[in-house]
Amino acid sequence: MKTYSEKLKDPRWQKKRLQIFNRDKFTCKLCGDTETTLHVHHKEYISGNDPWDYPNKLLVTICEHCHKEISTDEFKDVPYNEIKIYKSVGWHKGGRIMFTVWLKKEFCNMSTYDSNNNFIIGFIFDDEFKAIVNILKASSQ
Repeated sequence: MKTYSEKLKDPRWQKKRLQIFNRDKFTCKLCGDTETTLHVHHKEYISGNDPWDYPNKLLVTICEHCHKEISTDEFKDVPYNEIKIYKSVGWHKGGRIMFTVWLKKEFCNMSTYDSNNNFIIGFIFDDEFKAIVNILKASSQ
């Protein structure tokens, strides 16, 4: 029996992957990135299915940065359609800041990375998140 990693090398998965990339115009559907390495993310898993046996509606193109963020303990069980990400690249000598938001729970995780993709520091905003959003809304008016 093939391991999951071996299954991702299977030509059936490679073909499916390209179909999803083409459908999504080779663009991360969470942050809009077109430059970072792209992954195909399973919005949900079906027990016993091979990676290529999923309907296209359960597959989506996301960049490796967003994939890393939504795979954290805070977000791994959150439904895909309840997540929004804002990514700022070029921060502090080529690093990036990621804001990952769980819309229904008003929860936000901020992570910072250096130019080598090493995690620097992160913060979790839950109760404070609503206040931050209100401050940002007020300042933009």
